[in-house]
Amino acid sequence: MRVALVALLALTACTANVDMYDEPDLEADDDLAMIADDTSEPEQAVEDTDTSEVTTIAKVACTKQRFLHIANYSFVAKLECVNGVCPNGCWGYQRRTTGFACDYDAAAPDRVKTRDGGAAFASYNEIKPLHPDDDIAVANCRAQSGHKLRTYAVWNGSGWNNEGIAAAVRFAELYGPQAESMPEFWVWYNGYRGSWSPMNNVSPETRVDFETVKRQIAKMCSATRTGWLGTYFYDKDAAGGAGMSDWKREAIIRGMNYCTTH
Repeated sequence: MRVALVALLALTACTANVDMYDEPDLEADDDLAMIADDTSEPEQAVEDTDTSEVTTIAKVACTKQRFLHIANYSFVAKLECVNGVCPNGCWGYQRRTTGFACDYDAAAPDRVKTRDGGAAFASYNEIKPLHPDDDIAVANCRAQSGHKLRTYAVWNGSGWNNEGIAAAVRFAELYGPQAESMPEFWVWYNGYRGSWSPMNNVSPETRVDFETVKRQIAKMCSATRTGWLGTYFYDKDAAGGAGMSDWKREAIIRGMNYCTTH
């Protein structure tokens, strides 16, 4: 009986915050308010939602449904309850490492290096001018995986170019060097959000803090019209410990919760 009671208390603690979306800094954010009021680009039907690692069963009234792709090159734990903050059921997520991951490899005959994580989606890193054979690599990634594909395209100094390569989801990297988080958000917002999904960078080298991560995720989530947003994470020096820090995962959950209930 005591074990059952402890389990019940633990579940209660995890779900107690489901209806608590008080984020004063986000409520006071003028950019978020403007984004929420801007309906100039229509919402699109969301592609490939069945690849989410969690089933979206809303625990609250959702204003929108979103899906987060985590382009992780270092370990990221599941986005479950973190520090008592839990997903609200209005959004799903997937981690790159759980799917069929493809990387450009100029030395390979098929121009692609692959790793199969088992989930039914594929991701390709990355379309950029320095790769002469992205089209070949993407075609082989698609053929070898047998799954719908999402591509990452680099910021080329003025925008993003998928080189005519089709993909279920096209992510525009809103950063350039590893130390940048998303300096090109407004370029994307003003010219690309109707057909490209945004991807920011929350790697340790960006030095983003809790509030910044939460705000950036909420902004991309609110602004995207494809239903998908992405975040990139690589911690080569294990600066945050063994993978993404809990505080960063909590900030992501808070940002997604806020976005999908406002």
